[in-house]
Amino acid sequence: MAAVSAVTAVALGGTAGLAQASEARAAAPQTVSVTQQVDAQQAARTLLASPLAVNLSAVERTELNAIASGERAEARISWSAIRAAFSRVAGFARAIAGTYTKFKEWYDALSWWQKAPLRAITPGLTLLDIYNALH
Repeated sequence: MAAVSAVTAVALGGTAGLAQASEARAAAPQTVSVTQQVDAQQAARTLLASPLAVNLSAVERTELNAIASGERAEARISWSAIRAAFSRVAGFARAIAGTYTKFKEWYDALSWWQKAPLRAITPGLTLLDIYNALH
């Protein structure tokens, strides 16, 4: 999912401990369940078919095509990519700085086309996992 980081590309912030823990988790690939893989494929297909696809680089399109076609059976958690993806959505900085409840309210209020790329790069992660890592 490294190329999907181009969908967002922002350096991971936070405390050193969090950054080290995030990098340690990111280093080990994790196998995703069939359901998670199908969800990621569907989200990638949706993004590629959306008007947002014109903003993707060739590398990003290649990565999303690999996800959409099911060529990926494992995912690397790339917190910098995840932070970058979320950072592209209006209101993220305020939402992540607040409580989990505020973050969840912000996320729930997003439209499907804003959630699609976020879902594509976060298979197997809960919203709480994402909040805890990025907060």
